[in-house]
Amino acid sequence: MTKAWLLISLVFSVAIASTAFAQEEEQDTILPDGRKGSIMIQVLPCDCDSLRHDSISVALNNCFDTSCHVQLVPSILDFVDSVAEAFGVPYELIYEIGMNESRWPNIYDHSYLIKDGDLQIIERSFFMLYKELKLTGGKTRQNYIIAGVYYLKKNYDLYGSWKKARYAYGRGRWRPESQWTSLERRFMNKIDWTKYDGVQTKK
Repeated sequence: MTKAWLLISLVFSVAIASTAFAQEEEQDTILPDGRKGSIMIQVLPCDCDSLRHDSISVALNNCFDTSCHVQLVPSILDFVDSVAEAFGVPYELIYEIGMNESRWPNIYDHSYLIKDGDLQIIERSFFMLYKELKLTGGKTRQNYIIAGVYYLKKNYDLYGSWKKARYAYGRGRWRPESQWTSLERRFMNKIDWTKYDGVQTKK
């Protein structure tokens, strides 16, 4: 094959590629925490030099850059994320506790409320925290989440450990592992506590 023919073939191939890929594509995805979203992939021509792309592409003005971002379907977990951030509590831990307590039912309905909320705060504790936080609106899904995250933070501030905070969250106070019941061992061992070693909350 002659060099001229090779160059013509190359130009033709790049032209086809330009038509095929200079566009935006969308792919549905599900995050590990169950949230639905779409991965938006955009391929656009770019201004570049040979330090970034090969010299033939630069000469033919057929270089392309890609950008990618995830667009989430709004859910109650977005609210959980923002509350966790506000209190300086690991979102992943709140998610795991919610999975253990309620499995986060119907996350796309922000007004959906089960008894004692997603994080299972008993009524007496809920109203104590509700008053302490000066919340309004009564028993709402959002208020139960705020109370639960704040309660976990209070326990962390008291015990200095997410593991101890989680145990006290469910049982009212920390007890040594040697005193745990089989039920307590089961729900505590569902979480890999090494993930949260050294993770601190905001004071």
